[in-house]
Amino acid sequence: MPSNDDEVGRLATTFDTMLAQLDDAFRRERQFTSDASHELRTPLAAMQTILNSTMTRRRTPAEYEQALTDLSAEIHRMRTLIEELLHLARRDSDHSTFNYEPVDLSLLLDDVLDSLYPLAEKKGLGFTRKIEKHIVVTGDRDALVRLFANVLGNAIKYTQTGGIIVLASTRQNLCEIVIQDSGIGISTEHLPHIFDRFYRVEHARSTEGTGLGLSIALEIARTHNGDIHIDSIVGKGTTVTIQLPV
Repeated sequence: MPSNDDEVGRLATTFDTMLAQLDDAFRRERQFTSDASHELRTPLAAMQTILNSTMTRRRTPAEYEQALTDLSAEIHRMRTLIEELLHLARRDSDHSTFNYEPVDLSLLLDDVLDSLYPLAEKKGLGFTRKIEKHIVVTGDRDALVRLFANVLGNAIKYTQTGGIIVLASTRQNLCEIVIQDSGIGISTEHLPHIFDRFYRVEHARSTEGTGLGLSIALEIARTHNGDIHIDSIVGKGTTVTIQLPV
């Protein structure tokens, strides 16, 4: 259609826009299904390999024990992946499953940091906290715990030395939570894709993870009318800024 600024031209433009959005939605759905099947096949293939290798001949008790340990690790990985896929499916279909109520974010952040402290301590990392008292938001407590646990879990996973700084304060009608680590950082070309489902930076593929943690965190933040922004310098660390309305 010629781009006439009349009723028919505007109608044609509206149809074009609608079709483009539908095409993009179908493309993302196909990509998600393809990625999900690939990710599910990986632990299954690993388990089959372990079993086939173990059953080729009689093994010592120590070898059988190691095989069971390896199988347990793959099952744990698969269970985590399935739980996160179910979480995304439920949230995609119905955001009303969130249970909104007043939540003291200051206490919630302290609880999440306390629960993750043993993981950080195991790597010799420390937490520096500067959390304003009595920050109250309206939200789903369990979902917010998952948001901060995902982001802080990544900070611990990709930081080998130094520590993690957690700042939380309010200004005007926004609460801003800043989580800064001294880890390996993320290169510039990866930053635009870091929230894509199943996207993992190459060095991250050798560590445990599903590639869904940050995607889930962003989805939770946006469902709470907030947002997440990431800045990073390779070799120096990553800063994650989460904003939520108070």
